[in-house]
Amino acid sequence: MKNMTSVPPFSFLPQSVLKTLNNSFSYENHKKGSILLVQEISKVEKLYVLSKGSAQYYFEENFAKTLKKNLKEGDNFGGISILMNDSVSTRTLELLEDSTFMTLDAHVFSKTCAGFKEFREYFTAEFGKCMLNKSYAGIILRHIKDKEFNLPFFNQPISAMFRPNITTCPIDTSIRAAAEKMSKSASSAILVRNEKKKIQGIVTDADLRTKFLAKGLDSQEPITSILSSPVITIPADSQVFEAFLNMTTKDKRHLAVTNKALDIIGIITEKDLISSQANSTYLLIKAIQSAQHIDHLENIHSRLSELLLDPIKNGSNPEYITKLITAFSEAILDKIILFTINEIGEPPCRFVFMIMGSEGRDEQTLISDQDNALIYEDLPDPADAQKALEYFSKFSELTCNQLNRAGFKFCDGDNMAKNPKWCQPISVWKQYFTNWIRSVDPQKILYSSIFFDFRGAWGDFGLTDELKLHLAESVKKWPGILRCLTENSFQFKPPINFFGKFIVEEKGKHKGFFDIKKALLPIIDFARIYSLKEGISTTNTLTRLFRLYTKNSLTNKQYLNLIRSYNHMMNLRFLRQITTIMDEDEEPDNYINPVNLSSIDQAMLKEIFKIIEKLQQKLKIEFIGSS
Repeated sequence: MKNMTSVPPFSFLPQSVLKTLNNSFSYENHKKGSILLVQEISKVEKLYVLSKGSAQYYFEENFAKTLKKNLKEGDNFGGISILMNDSVSTRTLELLEDSTFMTLDAHVFSKTCAGFKEFREYFTAEFGKCMLNKSYAGIILRHIKDKEFNLPFFNQPISAMFRPNITTCPIDTSIRAAAEKMSKSASSAILVRNEKKKIQGIVTDADLRTKFLAKGLDSQEPITSILSSPVITIPADSQVFEAFLNMTTKDKRHLAVTNKALDIIGIITEKDLISSQANSTYLLIKAIQSAQHIDHLENIHSRLSELLLDPIKNGSNPEYITKLITAFSEAILDKIILFTINEIGEPPCRFVFMIMGSEGRDEQTLISDQDNALIYEDLPDPADAQKALEYFSKFSELTCNQLNRAGFKFCDGDNMAKNPKWCQPISVWKQYFTNWIRSVDPQKILYSSIFFDFRGAWGDFGLTDELKLHLAESVKKWPGILRCLTENSFQFKPPINFFGKFIVEEKGKHKGFFDIKKALLPIIDFARIYSLKEGISTTNTLTRLFRLYTKNSLTNKQYLNLIRSYNHMMNLRFLRQITTIMDEDEEPDNYINPVNLSSIDQAMLKEIFKIIEKLQQKLKIEFIGSS
């Protein structure tokens, strides 16, 4: 490799900084054919600079590799992902021959970017060029982690939002005449045509304020004196995020919408986009946050399915759908807990309201039952401990009841904080976990599979962190729990027989159907069991699988197969649930009739079930010792 000081962007840094930075680089050797990063999945934890060898990065979709580019010695990869894509790889990085990389930890890279503008702008400028490619921009869109989790809105096409009626005037029109025409047509902009009837430019209501009124121009002056040109256009099949990107980067509030022949067929405004958000998850969450009484949240969960209808049917990434549902659920819980505290007073000691199961894994769907519990700190004084017990019993009862009113149904298994068993001090919770880990009782093993997927939702997360640490230490001391959990996981087999036929219900309401939730469980169980073995404290299934991949518990092929299998089944699950709600006017369920699936979906499911069978075989060999 050439001297790094002469290679952009490092050549933009002062020599003193380069000298310090040199000490932060590490060398890594990788074999030909290795895939170091996987598009839209891998976390980019370092900047890669190719020192020797060759590599290629690309995006793979529908079995075709696109956006391909080769890395030569001195080239780098990962900077844009770290800076612009929440450290998620935008493309797959594959080695074409044995290669050596110099790597720089992401936090050192980010710190250098923050301190040196020219160094940072090297990456941001490259990002801007890439974003001109619609395919690349789509990749970035799928991983924008908007603070309000409002991605489905940004995925919508602008064709349903822009105003098809346009107001125009000749180029020799006066400012006054143009303004009158805008007022008459209730338009916030007017397009100006030249002598050849072509659009020359645009005048907006903002131009009238800032260029005409503010400057005191004569109203009889020609419209050209306040004209903005050229007109910024956007195709009608573009998505909302592209319109926002154009408006923000070009500081415009009006865009001309064009058809495939490049004719202007309408105008979309910033106001149009804001108005279109009226039914979005963003505003629903804002409504939750501004609620003043539990009556304002009555059955509010039912509104979620209407908002998620289009994203689900349009095939949005299920990970983002679950993030939306999580954001929605957490907003409700936050507000309800505040209602509870306002009603019964401040808590007497530290506590945390925790959630388990699918909610604890950030994998909620449209089926909304409660799985929660409460932990509070141990108090040495018996009188204080009694007061705490009385307070949190009342707190849990009221909170769970209000969640039920908001549309989160009571758990059939009574795994809720309002059950006195699940509202206890931290010492009792530690004893619960210890007992479950050391037991072979099926009921206690079931508790393990539910409660071990827990996280703090409100309160002092130090208590849940303490319980996680206790869990990790206990599993190390009693690894036999992994065998028990493995045996328990075999209750759920892929619904396919020896001849490759789907196994369906033979009688009852769901005759001819199979439960897609149960088909997903082996992947969830696999991730949980191996994470407990490896001491991974995170609960989300996809994150667990990624952590296992980085620890070499999974090969690259196994990891990709599991991610794609999980996402495909979650897509089918969401489609089934939205269909029962919107089309059948029934409560959502997880039952799928394979006859109604396309031949492609049927074939994919059969392949997925084969993958799951191999997965369970791996578990069996690892934790039971037989094949």
